[in-house]
Amino acid sequence: MTPVYANRALSLRIRCERPPLLRGAEMKMVDAMIGTWRVVDFADLDKDGKWQYRFGEHPRGYFVYDVTGHVHIQIMKVPALPPFPEANLTDGKPPSPEHALAAYTAYVAYFGTYTVDPEKCVVTHHVEGSLAPDFTDTHQPRPFRLEGDRMEIGDGKTWRRVLERVR
Repeated sequence: MTPVYANRALSLRIRCERPPLLRGAEMKMVDAMIGTWRVVDFADLDKDGKWQYRFGEHPRGYFVYDVTGHVHIQIMKVPALPPFPEANLTDGKPPSPEHALAAYTAYVAYFGTYTVDPEKCVVTHHVEGSLAPDFTDTHQPRPFRLEGDRMEIGDGKTWRRVLERVR
């Protein structure tokens, strides 16, 4: 099945084709993704088979999928880093290279658009801009499972991002 844009009118403008007709359950899945999702788990399996928590065991962040087909994601490490003693961004004083690197590795952010392939249960993030330059202008397919107000992105075996809907 052709991936579905969250906003089918947008699909008509961009792809110049009629969007596919979705069965009721598939359309509900696409619509159910729309909203703000709080990150509750961000884990990757290391080579020794242990889950690693790059942003801590209780990361802070959000995935936002909107009705226009846009996505933005921000995640930070918890506990948060302390303020940098030498930096004062208001006065144009940047942090030291060591502090800047620490901040860079403790945060991820990107934005763009998304499409959903409800048959394969894959959402693809089409990244327009990112804190990490090598992510910009890439397409990031993400398998997902959606059950009520809980969504898991990842394969669940080697990586997982667990999200809860914000109400």
